[in-house]
Amino acid sequence: MDTRLNRLRMVVGALVLLAILFVACTHILRQGAAVIISRLGRPVTVVSQPGLHWKLPWPIDVAAELDLRRRSFETRHTEMLTRDKKNIILLSYAVWQVDDPLLFYQSIGETRRADEKLDGLITNAKIGVLGKYPLSALASVNSQDLKITEIEQELLRLTRPIASQKYGIYIASIGFRRLSLPKSNVTAVFKQMRAERKQFSAEFQAQGEQEAAKIRSETDLEVAKIEAQSAEQVARIGGEAEVTAAQIYSEAHRKDPNLYRFVRSLDTLETVIGSQSTVILRTDSAPFRLLSVDK
Repeated sequence: MDTRLNRLRMVVGALVLLAILFVACTHILRQGAAVIISRLGRPVTVVSQPGLHWKLPWPIDVAAELDLRRRSFETRHTEMLTRDKKNIILLSYAVWQVDDPLLFYQSIGETRRADEKLDGLITNAKIGVLGKYPLSALASVNSQDLKITEIEQELLRLTRPIASQKYGIYIASIGFRRLSLPKSNVTAVFKQMRAERKQFSAEFQAQGEQEAAKIRSETDLEVAKIEAQSAEQVARIGGEAEVTAAQIYSEAHRKDPNLYRFVRSLDTLETVIGSQSTVILRTDSAPFRLLSVDK
């Protein structure tokens, strides 16, 4: 009985020893990560393939795992100057990932320390870049003045090579999350925005007046054309009527000269003498002889 118990204890102890040895000599790497194997404090192997990997037990080999997935962080609230000497506080963010695990491990070590390095790198770049642009490039009522995308691309162009060569970090994008102003600048900025709005209002008003003048000019021209066409048509109709009347008078004179003279005399009297006229004239001459009655 004691022999069997001793054998069982030996088997269990061997299994435990093998398990401890297995754990000490292996490292299971998950997807999206890399492991740096350091032997006696010196990195010797970089493994990025997921699965089970062998190593010498601690303290000979030490495995340091790095997350290769993309991460993001926000910069600190740092006050800086624009080209037109306006103080601003620009909160930005960056999306990054470990690109060179060995260089990253040697220069930074732990992933949580990378934010500090990137914060200093991006802040220094922002100070230099924003000094080239006025405040209107970041905040303006005129969309043509905004240069946010251009500034972000310039920051990315300046920081990406340094982060890659110095820290083994790939910066995927840099963007602005929030723009704020010190209290001393708020009044000046609002004054500038009001001035810009007044300028746009004046421009829109001038454009409206110009368009209204154009419409009035076109309308007056159209009215003048219509009036000219109407006058031409009236003159043409009047001329045709006079021609017709002359033909009628001619035909009437040809058929009955006395009747024609009588009618023409009446027309003349109607033209010369109105309803309120008092005229003393001889009646023995045309056309006033019509007013006398032969006895």
